[in-house]
This record gives sequence, structure tokens and C-alpha cells, in this order.
Amino acid sequence: MTANTLPSQAAVSDASHPRLRRDLDALAAIGRDPAGGWSRLAFGEADRKVHAWFMDIAKAAGLAVRMDSFGNVIARLEGPPQARAIVIGSHLDTVQNGGLLDGALGVLSGLEAVRRVIETGAERRHAIEVIAFRDEEGRFGAFSGSRAMMGTLSPADIARMRASDGTGLSEAMREAGFDPDRAGEARREPGEIGAYLELHIEQGPVLESQARCIGVVSAIAGQERLSVRFTGAPDHAGTTPMGLRRDAFAAAARFADRFRSFILAEGGPETRGTIGIVKVLPNAGNVVPSEVRIGLEIRDIDAVRLAALAGAMDGLAADAAQAMNVDHQVRRVYGAAPVPMNGELTALLDAAARDLGHEPLSLPSGAGHDAAIIAEFAPAALMFVPSVGGRSHCPEEHTAWPDIVAGVAVLEAALRRLSASPLPNGVPPGAP
Repeated sequence: MTANTLPSQAAVSDASHPRLRRDLDALAAIGRDPAGGWSRLAFGEADRKVHAWFMDIAKAAGLAVRMDSFGNVIARLEGPPQARAIVIGSHLDTVQNGGLLDGALGVLSGLEAVRRVIETGAERRHAIEVIAFRDEEGRFGAFSGSRAMMGTLSPADIARMRASDGTGLSEAMREAGFDPDRAGEARREPGEIGAYLELHIEQGPVLESQARCIGVVSAIAGQERLSVRFTGAPDHAGTTPMGLRRDAFAAAARFADRFRSFILAEGGPETRGTIGIVKVLPNAGNVVPSEVRIGLEIRDIDAVRLAALAGAMDGLAADAAQAMNVDHQVRRVYGAAPVPMNGELTALLDAAARDLGHEPLSLPSGAGHDAAIIAEFAPAALMFVPSVGGRSHCPEEHTAWPDIVAGVAVLEAALRRLSASPLPNGVPPGAP
């Protein structure tokens, strides 16, 4: 089996959900990249094609389908008059040379669950929608589609947002047939969404390491991204004695070593700290580094601890700078608070999994998801299925077919219960 294919039907004992397999096979033909994996970048040709394809298969399932002014696709099974909607959502775009299942499995699993609800005549007290959000992966800015739908993507945001190649979001929207000046029309009215469920691949190794096929997410981690700069002097590498140097890289290396130790000592089991960017100037072998810029991020589900860890970075950098006789500067680049999932909905997913014979694992999500955006405005819950080897955002991204089947079954069971019951009470803090 290659990284770009699903296991054959004969290779698994459970041959259920043949439609879902056909959907995944069809999806695999859209946006395949000659360099490996799939590249369906937001508002690009392959992205437009995959959303048009999803609209077609959702219409064939009997759903009323529309595309909003930002390009989000909403496939709706109507409910009683004035009914709020149960939404199952995720995304169809990918990173460059990404995997098959990230986001798309959630959209297609949602569609399959709704098909089953229709076919079995399950009780429905609410409308049900399956939504494919645009630009979750952040070609222009993470979660652009769900932010547009929730009304938190401003015209100023759209005007300034650009891809790494310099393409502006407004330009890309126009090329794809959308008017960026009308993007605000994608905003949903308060109360339209009564509950939100999302199935996603874990994108990490925890479920597989625990031999669990279902994870129920307790919270989505918050993030603090910081830029740390050390400034020394660009002296001659051959003539400047070691003790007389103002070596910015030596300070950066000292900081990086202490950063990891600090996170391990002061963080919790769900804390993550990463230095992912290091830029050295003048980046020449015969010159003492005069400047080093570090990009780091800290993630945690505990808001107080996250703030404390981020706040300690200036002191950590100051110690490293003083030891090497250089200057330092710490700047906050981005911050997002942790987002807890709705207790009633997580309990619903947990119960649905247990009734089907699974032992779901409660775990946080270190990665961001559209569920975090929706949770500010409506009750939301997120569930995971395992990622083989923890791999994601790469061609090797894979989830075993039996785990996919288990995930869809849990999602369907939860949808049935939710559809026949009153929706969760309470309005999240961010709701308009």
C-alpha cells in the first residue's frame, strides 16, 4: 500500500460504509500533487474543484446545498420550522503536499452519518447541516472560513491577509469567483447553530500508543507565539578571542537549551513548547553572529499556566543575553486562549462510543480546529480517530479503515441522540 492510497476493501474485515470508501477514493483523485500527497490550497483550482464535488454528492444525498459568500459549503437537512441546526463540520483544503484525511474525513463522515439518519427515518427535532469550511489550513489565515461564518473576519482582515507567495486573500477570492466586499454576508445569525460536532484525525501519536480508536477532546489548547531577538557584534571569527566576543548565536543556543528545560519543569503534562524558527545573521562561517531571531510557541489547555510560561520568556532571554554580553528583545506575535469543549456534547460522544463497545480516551487537542472558532458562539465538541505513527500534514498521513468505521459509527450514534433530544443549554461567552 502506498502512502497515497487507502487499504483495499479486501484487506479489512469490516466492509461497511462502502459509500464512504467510494467518497474517499473520489476525493483522492482531486488535488493529487506530482511531488507527493495532495495540494488543495484555499481558493486554488483544486480547492474549487473539491468543493464543487462535495456539493454534488451532498445534493445526491438529498440535502439542500448552498455556498456562502466566503465559499463555505452548507449542506442542510431541513428540520421543523424555526429549528436550530446541529452542525457537523470540518474542511476540505490541505497544506502543500498534505495528506488525504486531514479535515476531509470529518466532512465526509458527517455526510455519511446524515445519509444514515435519512435512510433509517431517525427521529429529527432539529435541522442538520454538514459544513465544509474554507481555508482552515491558513493559506491566508487559519480558520478563515469559520471566522467568516461567525462574523469575526473583518473587511480589514481580508484586505491585509496574504499567502506566503504574496497572493492576497482578496485577489484569490476574486479569481475563484467571490466578491471579497460581500464576505461579511457569510455571517450566521445568533442562535442558528444549536450544536456543533467535528470528527478529525488526531494528527498525533497518543491514541495509537494507548490502543484506543476513539478520542473525545476535553479542550483545544491555547497558543502564545513569541519572537526573541539576540543582538551582538559581527566581529572577525579568526581574530576575535572567545572571551571578547558578543556572540548572538551563543546566547540563542543557551536560551534554547534552557527553554526546553523550563517547559519540562514548569509546564504540565499537556504543555508543549517549540522553537521552530532560527535565523542567524550575517550567516557567514567567518563572522561572529551579530543577530539571531528565534520564533517560538507555547501551547497549553490551562490559560493561567500558559500566560505564566509566556511571561517568563523575557527573563529567560535576559539571563542568556547577559551571560554572552549581548542585547535581547522579546515580542509577542500571536495569542489565542484555550477553548474548552461543551460538557454535554463531550459526554454525548463518550456515551455513544461506550455503547458501541469502545473505551474512548479523553485528551486535549494541541492543534487548532474549526471547533475552537464555533465554540465561542455555540456548544461544540470534537472527537478524534487515530493517526498511524502520529503522522499528518504529509503524504504518509493515514488512519486504519476499522478506526475510520468506528469513528463514523460513533458520530452517527451521537447525531441520532442529539437529533431526537433538546439541544444543550447555555450561550458561550463569545456569542453575540
